[in-house]
Amino acid sequence: MVSQYSLGKDHVFEVRDKDVLGRVGRLHTKSGVIETPCLLPVIHPANQIVTGKEMQDMGFQAIMTNAYLTRRAFGFDIDRGIHELLDFDGVIATDSGAYQILTYGEIEADQAEIITFEERIRSDIAVILDIPTGLTTNRRHAERTVSETIKRADQALMTITEKDILWVGPVQGGTHFDMVAQCAREMNSRSFPILALGSPTQVMEQYMYRELVQMILTCRENISPSIPLHLFGGGHPSMLALAVSLGCDLFDSASYAIFARNNRYMTTNGTVRLDDLEYLPCSCSICRKSDVRDLKTSPPSEKTRKLSIHNLNVLIEEIRRIKQSTIEGRLWELVMQRVRAHPKLYEAVHVLSRYRALFEKHSPMTKKRGVFFFDRLDLSRPEIVRFRTRVTNEYLPPEGSKTIVLLPTPTTRPYYADNAVKKVLKSADEQALHICFFKIPYGIFPMELGDVFPVAQTEASKQLDSNVLRDTAEAVVQYLGRFRNSQIILHISDENLSRTILSKVKGLCKKTNQKLRISYGGGDAWRDEAVESLCTALREVEKSRKQTAPRLRK
Repeated sequence: MVSQYSLGKDHVFEVRDKDVLGRVGRLHTKSGVIETPCLLPVIHPANQIVTGKEMQDMGFQAIMTNAYLTRRAFGFDIDRGIHELLDFDGVIATDSGAYQILTYGEIEADQAEIITFEERIRSDIAVILDIPTGLTTNRRHAERTVSETIKRADQALMTITEKDILWVGPVQGGTHFDMVAQCAREMNSRSFPILALGSPTQVMEQYMYRELVQMILTCRENISPSIPLHLFGGGHPSMLALAVSLGCDLFDSASYAIFARNNRYMTTNGTVRLDDLEYLPCSCSICRKSDVRDLKTSPPSEKTRKLSIHNLNVLIEEIRRIKQSTIEGRLWELVMQRVRAHPKLYEAVHVLSRYRALFEKHSPMTKKRGVFFFDRLDLSRPEIVRFRTRVTNEYLPPEGSKTIVLLPTPTTRPYYADNAVKKVLKSADEQALHICFFKIPYGIFPMELGDVFPVAQTEASKQLDSNVLRDTAEAVVQYLGRFRNSQIILHISDENLSRTILSKVKGLCKKTNQKLRISYGGGDAWRDEAVESLCTALREVEKSRKQTAPRLRK
């Protein structure tokens, strides 16, 4: 089933499932359909540690190579197409040589020659020859690269003759986020069916994940959601889930081979030096059949090849895990697991709070599974942000209710079916009360919303820090602040959340002159004695209301 996203330019991209900003989609090319998110291993055209055929047998639907290096190795008048050259029947993307410009300053080819060559070798996906910004603090340099990239994009669109190739428009600007936004808008306005975020490689090499997150999100919020986004050079398993959750659909990387040449062994939590391993913690075809000592003592070329195959297996396994997590609505949880692999990744995820509205806008309204809440990072979850915002800004209480009864959540679900809650409802006129519950992480919610998603489908850890308690209490106060003429009955226990809410509500009532009545439940707010005390308070309020109502009418 195609999602609410429209198909991409020329109807090449459709979305099947989504979670956070991540999507499981289908990208249509002239050589077939690939499923996204998709990692394209970069393969050297003249030095294949692992062949294209082997990668296809491992399950990779697409690979990437460098058109400029291919041209240098085999000449412009190559007779074979790129599929025959690399022995790969799937989708092949070609980079233009821009990375060589970033590394060496220039290449021995112009854009028209590169585009003509990419058409000649019959690429499925091809990148125009842009000018990478790289990692630089020089704003003038960033401006020049953006200006030149946009200029070259227009020239490329006039040069291109093969319309069945999916041409990629790069977005430059580096860590100058306003430049990224400008370039993204310009590229989005042109007819490229795929856009790609350029210059992240040096950022990732320096573990500047905070900047990477901002680069990706700045790009994503300035392009159409119907356009797939390629992250150049993104290829370590520990960061793939995060990048997908930010809206990246395609990745390319030669990391599997680069790490292998340096005797480095990939895992989802980082990269380990082979010499430091006593065991091979993997069940791929290499690790299942090899002993760690034999692998360490293998000839260099054999060791590099085996490590490359292992690394590729780890990468494709992680991509499949990300897809499954997206379909299940568990992508956020996977991201929170992965960012704990490195302190710099963990720091980067704190940036997400600035983009809560963007995540909420594009995340699904409902999910197949419930929500797990662990710590303050989860306060930026789209489901939580959406529910809080709508309850606070849009919910209207029962007409005529002047008393807000604020209760902790009981153990029975749905909450209104709990026997203790039923007893409370019988003790007073329900129509005259606005009955709400407080709960981590939602703050407050009216009783009638207690069985809707995501409130009734949330499991929260009880080991929470003061930041979560304070944030939850502030959400309660924000809601109560809408009803300045109401009386508040707060039923609390000895738990930390109750005490934090009591402190915040007292402060609110002092500012607004709202009346506050506290019903104390001790260690268990729902034990019989505590419930009876609450019922007594409600009956007294009801009695007072009935006595006051005739005088008011007179």
